[in-house]
Amino acid sequence: MFFSNTLVALFAAATFAAANPSGLMKRDSNSTTCSFVVTPTPDASLDVLDVDINYAVGHTVGEEYEDHILTDVNTLVANGDGTYDLTSVIAVDGETPAAVGAFVDTWADTTIAGLNAQWFVNSVDCVE
Repeated sequence: MFFSNTLVALFAAATFAAANPSGLMKRDSNSTTCSFVVTPTPDASLDVLDVDINYAVGHTVGEEYEDHILTDVNTLVANGDGTYDLTSVIAVDGETPAAVGAFVDTWADTTIAGLNAQWFVNSVDCVE
């Protein structure tokens, strides 16, 4: 189950990114937009971290909403002090934006796992 949820999350993110090369998802009524300040360990190149945060967000949401199709599009910007601003637009099929946003808001002051980095979530705020 763990592996299939991860594959669904990665496939959805990759499919949407390929269809939308600007990296930005047009906000619709079924998505929530979350703004984060995150700190990765280790702090690698932006290319490596960009892929890693896509996995970390998609996998963490996918674990909560098993057997759902999710879409998440992430934009990561370095702040120059070891922290990064992350904007993530997340939609989970069959779930309200309020429910998804409330779940993601619980990540504040926790660490989510990527493939190559651990991401400490300094702050997060989701809006519908």
